[in-house]
Formats: sequence, structure tokens, C-alpha cells
Amino acid sequence: MENSCVQRMKLLMGFIILLVALVTVTGCTQTASTSTPATTATTAPATMQATTVATTVPTMVATTIPVVNTTTIMANVTAPAANATTVPVTTMANVTVAATPTPASMVTTVVLTSSGFAPQTDVILPGTGISFVNNDNVTHTIKSTGNSTGVFNSGALIPGAAFQYTFNSNAGTVTYALADNSSVTGTVIIQSLSAGHTSVA
Repeated sequence: MENSCVQRMKLLMGFIILLVALVTVTGCTQTASTSTPATTATTAPATMQATTVATTVPTMVATTIPVVNTTTIMANVTAPAANATTVPVTTMANVTVAATPTPASMVTTVVLTSSGFAPQTDVILPGTGISFVNNDNVTHTIKSTGNSTGVFNSGALIPGAAFQYTFNSNAGTVTYALADNSSVTGTVIIQSLSAGHTSVA
């Protein structure tokens, strides 16, 4: 009986030792397998550095290109301003007709244009004739006005036609105008050689 109990105790102890050995062996294999993922976890941040390098390259190229083009456009805009100041140089010639006495039995000419009579004032001697020439492109009638009303009337003068009148009074002033436009006027001054004054004819 004692021998059988001892044998059973030995078998039980051997079984327990076997279980402990199996547990220790399986525990070692599990710790060894957990140590391998630790190395793979540290390699993950290496890919994040590659993305930061790619974002810095496009921004520097986009900012430098538009600045150069804006300065050349401003240079072209200022060029026409210098030419604008040199254009308005027009000369207005003041035509002054010198009133000089015309000898007797002579004929002087007064030309009618769209601007009026030229010359506007004539100083003549008695017996001098004046030929009124219509150089306008419209038919006009020239007649004496004011205190000289009724002295002469040209009638209708077509473009290019002329009317002549001889002033036989000794001295005086005759005013005339267009019958269709009283603002276009002229004056004839008849100056006597013997008298030092003029009177209204």
C-alpha cells in the first residue's frame, strides 16, 4: 500500500512539473512574439516627413511671377500724357484792315463770306465805288441801314454775284447790313479832302 501511494505521488508530482514546464515554455514564446510589432510601430512617422517637403515647393513659384508684369504696364500708361500738352497750339490771326482813303473814280471791293464783310470798315473819297461780292454759299441781300436807310439796296445776290454802288456825297458815314441777318454789318466812311470832318450821308 505504501509503495503504491508513493508511486502515485511521484506521478502526480511529475505531472505537475510537466504542467509548470509547459506553462513556462508557452509564456516565453508569447513574450517573444510581442516584441516584433514594437519595431514596426517606430517606422510609421518616416512617411509624414515626405508630405511636408511637397507642400513648400508650389507657394514660392506662385508669388514671384505677377510682380514683374505690373511694373511694365504702368510704364506704358504714362507715355500718352506727354503728347496731350503739345497738341492745342492754334494761332488766331487778327485781321485788321487799315482804312485808307481811296482816290476819286476808283473802285474798292468788299467781300461777303460766312464770317461777315471784309473789310468791315472802308474809308473812301467822294465818287468812289464799292463792289460788294457775295462769296458765301447762300443768297444774300445787302442794304443800307440806320440814318442811311434807302441809300442803296443790292437786291438778291446769288453766290458769286456782285453789286456795285458809287458814293458821290462829299462827306459822311453810311452803314449797311444783310437784309436776312442784321447782325452782319459794315461801314463806309466818306472823307472829304477839303473838310477836316465827316458827316452822316
